[in-house]
Amino acid sequence: MYPRIIGALLLLFSSALQAAGEHFACQQPNAYEDYNVETLLSIAQSCQVIEVADLFFNRANHIRRVEKYIDFEQSLHNLRAGENIAYIDSYRIHIGLAEALFNKGLVPHARQTLSRLNRIYERSAEIAELRFRGYDLIADRLERRLRKNPRVQDG
Repeated sequence: MYPRIIGALLLLFSSALQAAGEHFACQQPNAYEDYNVETLLSIAQSCQVIEVADLFFNRANHIRRVEKYIDFEQSLHNLRAGENIAYIDSYRIHIGLAEALFNKGLVPHARQTLSRLNRIYERSAEIAELRFRGYDLIADRLERRLRKNPRVQDG
């Protein structure tokens, strides 16, 4: 009887010790709004669930990418060459909607939900990067393909 109790306690404490190295946000992947890029990257490095780590990494890259696009467009505006921020707003809105829709399902053990959100981040980043580089036709083609066959996003 006592060996079973001791075994159960060891199992309980070993999982608690294993999670001790993780940032607390790894257990609540939907609570991240006030984190900067460096914090998001350090959280990603500490997470033991790969999908959660990827999500925090994608969030950090999203912030970096938006900052890069805004800096570039402001530089163009300063040179009087024009400013086109529609693709930036589209990218930000798409990620914001995806985060809002998946918010309730974001728990460390919901690997399918986390994987799907990570793929949305990756596809949106790919489309935004194509638009940033001036490949609007390729970005449009990719968007049409994803709308026509949404399963492409699942793998």
